Amino acid sequence: MSTAENASADAKSASGGVRPQGGSLVLLTFILAIVFVGSTLVGHAPWKLHEVQNLEIVQSMADSGDLVVPMQAGQPALDTPPLYPLTAVELVTVERLAQYVPQTDAARVASGLYLAITLVFAGLLGRLTWQPAVSKGVGPAGAMTVLLLLGTLGMVWFGHDAIADSALIAGATMGLYGLLRLPKSVFWGGLWFGTGAGIAFMAKGLLGPAILGITAVAMPFLATWGGLGRQIRGLILGLLFAAPWFLVWPWLLHERDPQLFDQWLWGNTLDPYLNNLALGTPEENLEWLWTALVMAFPAWLLAPLALLLRPGAFFGLPGVRLALLVSVVGWAVMLVAEPAQPVDALMLLVPLAVLGAGAVTRMPDLLVMPMKWVSTLLFGLVAVALWGLWGYFRFQGQLPEIEQLAAYIPADYGYAFQPGLYLVAALATVIWIWILMRFRSPNPSALLAWPAGVVMTWALLALHQPLVDQVIAERGMIEEPGVGELALRFEKSAEAADAQSSAPEATSSEAAAPAAE
Repeated sequence: MSTAENASADAKSASGGVRPQGGSLVLLTFILAIVFVGSTLVGHAPWKLHEVQNLEIVQSMADSGDLVVPMQAGQPALDTPPLYPLTAVELVTVERLAQYVPQTDAARVASGLYLAITLVFAGLLGRLTWQPAVSKGVGPAGAMTVLLLLGTLGMVWFGHDAIADSALIAGATMGLYGLLRLPKSVFWGGLWFGTGAGIAFMAKGLLGPAILGITAVAMPFLATWGGLGRQIRGLILGLLFAAPWFLVWPWLLHERDPQLFDQWLWGNTLDPYLNNLALGTPEENLEWLWTALVMAFPAWLLAPLALLLRPGAFFGLPGVRLALLVSVVGWAVMLVAEPAQPVDALMLLVPLAVLGAGAVTRMPDLLVMPMKWVSTLLFGLVAVALWGLWGYFRFQGQLPEIEQLAAYIPADYGYAFQPGLYLVAALATVIWIWILMRFRSPNPSALLAWPAGVVMTWALLALHQPLVDQVIAERGMIEEPGVGELALRFEKSAEAADAQSSAPEATSSEAAAPAAE
């Protein structure tokens, strides 16, 4: 695309309809981010198996007071360092928080804290990446990065879960911001890079620091930094800030029990990566590709589009080269590292969102209009269904007489009106409707309908949290085993649940043992 065409595209995006100004978009993003972080965060039962496992570790650590060796079902749980349960336990001890949040919800509060850190540093990273190109019609890229991250399906599915990956994505985002900050400030760049790498290590082990380290070493080959001397000083300073995170807990673990230290270091940290690096079968690689496409939607659509619509960005903006490099390195590590799980790819959504932010203001009409209509229809149906169900419960006090609905909702569900959640859900819905009416296609501002719809959906789900809890319990999606066993477990299908309910009690207990393992 020529310079004249670029200028024409920017002029069209600026004049094609109502467009939010920088300050108003930042304020809107701030409101949506707060609603997203807080919705469905506390006050409900675990919805996924990994949540149950982490909640058990937090409960065990809080009860025993042992902050060095996390325990699960009476056994050391050393798959990952204990930053996440440590954060949750420390939140339990905060007197003001303990008055409002039950101990069982502390892990989710920790998830909300790390999610907020992720969004803050993602916004800073996006703004720093595209700041030199603001005069070319990029717009407030920090706010757009946050909105795009909120709208990705991976963040929607895993963002509120009580999992250590919430700390991993926060540390990785902080580390990337530090790397990009180095040309302007060796101290602050080294501080954020080292601290982010340390948080990522204490969250999930070597995966996050490995991706950050490979990216840092490869950056000079893309001329991303301002000099070899600055690079070396920044890395040394980053290592100094990372040292406490990398050394304190392993040293305490070794002092407690050298055998447990060896089990963690060799069995759970080094050996899975050093001795299990392989590309995998074609089927596994296709599965990873599908995972990437689903989790990163719609960011993976906008990221390559930004490189096409702004071809000079790769050569002129170090942040664009950094985001592209860490994406390539990260997905390559995910492919060859056997211990990597789909949830670990959460940290790779941030660089894709950063890249995609550069494409928003130049989105072609052929993409803006269908995305606006898809957002309108999809979230409109969701809003009508969830508000309609809430209204019926609120004023009738019972289930609607719909056979298909009765198959999913327990007949004895007891509705309880929660004014606070109602006000938040109403606010999110009003914001979504206002965006639909205010920003029309083909103006790129119409794309706000997608992240605002995602936030509205989560706010409406928070309004129905007790119902979701009871549906999960009634349908056997998560079932509690005997006292002292590891965790709640998923039932694979309704047929499996029916078969188990009709089986003898001994058979049920035998089936629970492999699931606990």
